Amino acid sequence: MIRDRVSVRETFTIAFALLTLTAAAHGQGTMLSPSGVVTVASASSFDSTLARLERAAVANGLTVAAKIDHAAAARKAGQTLRPTTLVIAGNPAAGTPLMLDDQTIAVELPLRFLVWQSDDGKAHVSYDPIKAIAARHKLAGHEQLLTKMTGAIELIVSEATKP
Repeated sequence: MIRDRVSVRETFTIAFALLTLTAAAHGQGTMLSPSGVVTVASASSFDSTLARLERAAVANGLTVAAKIDHAAAARKAGQTLRPTTLVIAGNPAAGTPLMLDDQTIAVELPLRFLVWQSDDGKAHVSYDPIKAIAARHKLAGHEQLLTKMTGAIELIVSEATKP
């Protein structure tokens, strides 16, 4: 049991190091939160980033299953929230093999991309890396699929946040 925890910790440490190096190499503002969520600063406005993300998701074989406008929901509740929209998108050909191994991963699939505006007016995209999701569910034997999914996620986010 302790070894499993160390393995997950090592996985997050390696993922953080790789993300930091990737961000430095590409000059993007990429951050990994303590919870493991990756946030990428966008060079575009909130609306442009959101539209680009949806287009990139579809162009990369994902189906947008839902879009949740948290700011609109906050307004209905009489509260104010900066633009914050969750895009839920996935591809059953990629997600189903993971669910066949552990159905509880379905609580985290389809993938979720959060497009949000910080208090300085800049747009960001945040997401939970698929390898981290798989590690939480202790999935094994899907490295090739997870690597392919990681590449697609990174491409989608890159397309959404580029200048």
